Amino acid sequence: MNDGAPMPMGVARIAPETFVGEVAMKQSMTAFLQAAQARGCRFQIGADMLFEQIPAYFAFFGLPSTMPENLRALV
Repeated sequence: MNDGAPMPMGVARIAPETFVGEVAMKQSMTAFLQAAQARGCRFQIGADMLFEQIPAYFAFFGLPSTMPENLRALV
């Protein structure tokens, strides 16, 4: 999301017990995640979402896989 871009949904509709995930990776804490965090929500940044998906992608295509922790150590 770019600075000043509209939220993907009305943040006031998000209950504090909601887990919020972000797919944007250009910046870790987007305005959407910041707003969700301010409401008390647990959240996951976009890069962490990617690290969790890569092993499943490798497995789907029959490629040697790894653990998300190993991927995080590379960056």
